[in-house]
Amino acid sequence: MGLPNVHEENVAYREYRDSDYLACEALVANAWEFEKNFHPRELAVLCKYLYTMGAVAMSNYRRVVECKHEVIGFIFGYNERIPLPKHEMQKLSTKLAILRRLLFMKAMKLREKLDFFNAMGKHEKNRSALLARGKSEITLFVVHPAFHRRGIGKNLFAGFSGYCKQSKVESIVVETNQLGAASFYERIGFKLKGNFDSPLHDYVTKNGQACLYEYFL
Repeated sequence: MGLPNVHEENVAYREYRDSDYLACEALVANAWEFEKNFHPRELAVLCKYLYTMGAVAMSNYRRVVECKHEVIGFIFGYNERIPLPKHEMQKLSTKLAILRRLLFMKAMKLREKLDFFNAMGKHEKNRSALLARGKSEITLFVVHPAFHRRGIGKNLFAGFSGYCKQSKVESIVVETNQLGAASFYERIGFKLKGNFDSPLHDYVTKNGQACLYEYFL
């Protein structure tokens, strides 16, 4: 995707549709470089899918932004005051069953598979020690780099924060790392809640340090 001239009339915000999934997954792949950081390729494909689909299924707020009818960004969020639809929880259960594929990957040794499972477990344990799951949260948030610093991310977040504020949510959290989107969240008003060690983040950042930020409504 090149760097187009963006005019207000070319940008449209709307509800996420199932047909947007592949475009959103492509944005995630570009941002996190799964195939560069996860090996073998089968693991990269699996992680990309679980990361993206897991966020879709665990969200009750989903918006995308288009430029000339092409999805250039999205935000998925969870509002703790609004129950997740039952059919989405069932979808999550079905999709996460795909983890079984990991056990049958011929390109990975058993030790490597166990290391990856342990990394997921340690990440969740360390994160939960800082903050238990259940808070309103940005589950996944990406804007294509070609459209950064144009107010698009701020507009996407404003929609989600307004949705939460209407429900009398007190604060929103987001997980990131200092080498990733931390500076963006600080610019729009998030405060650092704390850091935690994450073997999962180590795959991408190589320093294993993750952090949680909080935005007070």
